[in-house]
Amino acid sequence: MQETDLSKLSSLVEKILRNRDVLNIIDDLKGQLLESNEPFVWATLPHQLIGEEFPTGIHSAWIFVLKPNCQTSSHYHPNSIQHTIVIEGDGWAKIGNREVELKVFNPHDIQPIWYVIEKNVPHEFVTRDSPVVVISFHTCLADELVEVEMESGSRRLYEKRDTY
Repeated sequence: MQETDLSKLSSLVEKILRNRDVLNIIDDLKGQLLESNEPFVWATLPHQLIGEEFPTGIHSAWIFVLKPNCQTSSHYHPNSIQHTIVIEGDGWAKIGNREVELKVFNPHDIQPIWYVIEKNVPHEFVTRDSPVVVISFHTCLADELVEVEMESGSRRLYEKRDTY
């Protein structure tokens, strides 16, 4: 993906974060997180809420909310490139062989921090004392996103959750 496409995604994130319905989804996910035994919860963003076309090659948008003080299992996506931006919280990620400190999206930054994770690249996230909220864009459709856990090799097909 070219820098101009990341710029389009940044503009899209700005618009998403001004959308009251999306903010309500985030609040709902935070509530679900309190009741969940999983390290994170998620929802796909219905296209009608976004209201504009994705950059070429992007086919789905997601919100993930990760529990405080947790570590996700190392996993990869064999069928999608992931473009992730942090909108709340802090922690770090291991993407391939590199560790990066998570930086929160600031629309006033000349180049907001995008974490672009290529197909088949293992990655994991570690949160600190507060939930971490991310928006991820994928190059596959929402009902086609596959996750493969590194340690066990187990596969998960994410179900599309856009009942909002």
